[in-house]
Amino acid sequence: MKKNLFILLLSIIVSTTYAQDAKQLLAETMEAMGGKTNFYNKGSVSYDYEYNDPNSGLHFVGKEMYHFDGELSRANFTTHTMTAPKGGAVTEGYDGTNFWVNIDGQKTTSEEALGFARFLRKTNYYWFTMFFKLLDDGVNQEFTGTKTMNGKTYNIVKITFGEKVGDAQDTYVLYINKETKLIDQFLFTITAFGVTEPNLMRFDYETIDGIKIPTRRNYIKSNWDGEIIGTIPAITTWENIQFGNVDRSVFIQK
Repeated sequence: MKKNLFILLLSIIVSTTYAQDAKQLLAETMEAMGGKTNFYNKGSVSYDYEYNDPNSGLHFVGKEMYHFDGELSRANFTTHTMTAPKGGAVTEGYDGTNFWVNIDGQKTTSEEALGFARFLRKTNYYWFTMFFKLLDDGVNQEFTGTKTMNGKTYNIVKITFGEKVGDAQDTYVLYINKETKLIDQFLFTITAFGVTEPNLMRFDYETIDGIKIPTRRNYIKSNWDGEIIGTIPAITTWENIQFGNVDRSVFIQK
């Protein structure tokens, strides 16, 4: 009886320590990237965006704009193979309450276009701000150990989400460089589209106004050990990043 109680108490202590370790690791990552307060104090951001996936044929080219207060989001696309596969300008927005889409300057009520806009507005905003949101309410952090790859040692932190957090609850596995404290890569699912096996996201950082931003990103199919099993990556680039230059009025549909 005493032995079983001791084992139970020990497991609780170990579990709590791991949870604390995960939060501490993520706090250190945020500081290494320039600081959470510094990031959000910039208020808003705009950047040139291109996403190209030879595997699915999806290709997006446009300008992304976000306001951090309310997680407002807008993009003006010159190429959008999902909503305008035959060509045409597409504008997607989220005004804090509603998602909206204009095609060649005209409002659309297409459920498909609005549904994809909801996904892309939330996803693109999240991935730009992601590393500063990993300690938000409803996010679960679990330290799962260390791993050495290509001569670098990583702390591994698994991220999951509460049932009411977001439209879909994905899983992320972060590889935090023990030396730099930066996330060098992560595994992720896309459950909104039925993708429950992981992709591996890798990226290169740039420092913009004191904030490290993963501006060139590629992802490819992998397994949960981080081993690549795909052959062709999807590529995302963020360029011409400017903070503090977006007015809230641009997120209202016109």
